[in-house]
Amino acid sequence: MRDKVLTVLVSLALFAMGFVAGLWAERHRSIPPPPGAFMGEFGPHQGPMGSGAHGQHTPPPLNRAQVVDQINRLRPEIEAFTARINEIYAQFDRDLDPVLNADQKKAYDQQFRARRNVGPPPEMLKDPRLLSDEQVFDLMQRPMRTLAYFVVLPMTLDRMNSVLKLDEVQQGKVRDLLRVRREKFLELVDSAPPPSLNLSRLAPFAQRLVAPKGALSAEAPTATPAR
Repeated sequence: MRDKVLTVLVSLALFAMGFVAGLWAERHRSIPPPPGAFMGEFGPHQGPMGSGAHGQHTPPPLNRAQVVDQINRLRPEIEAFTARINEIYAQFDRDLDPVLNADQKKAYDQQFRARRNVGPPPEMLKDPRLLSDEQVFDLMQRPMRTLAYFVVLPMTLDRMNSVLKLDEVQQGKVRDLLRVRREKFLELVDSAPPPSLNLSRLAPFAQRLVAPKGALSAEAPTATPAR
């Protein structure tokens, strides 16, 4: 059963990362939309092909009100999910510490721990303006990257080895720790509603998804016109 869950998660991660990353670059190509678009349930229906002007496919605009409603309904689950992710990371850090030498610990702190950014990006928290659609989709994509590094152990171990220069003994110990971390993560995902993962990075910005009533329309992000 766990192998099946792992396969589904890896497939989801690869699909989501590829689709969301290319969503805006592919905006004006005259190709049919991919089936089951990631987070597509938050966009209004635009016909069987979702076509824009001149027969070109245009992704449906994000229904921000529905996203905010989803975040508000799932906020307790999202906060619990984020807290558990932080606990899993913290335990992995504690278990990894005795495996590394002093130079490797310094490199790990600089290249992994400091860049982990489980919470909201600090530079975005300082900006009071409404989020653009590009920022929204980027935030929704970030948990998929986290999922990939939790689940795909060869990729994660290769990245750590390239930075930390692990010897063979260390590689074996780190591989075992990554397996334990993956098991904890899969148990968490099994018990958490899927949107808790998708919306975990977006939740802190819920108030910046829609303009307050009475606000000037100029404050809202401008949509990219169809070409």
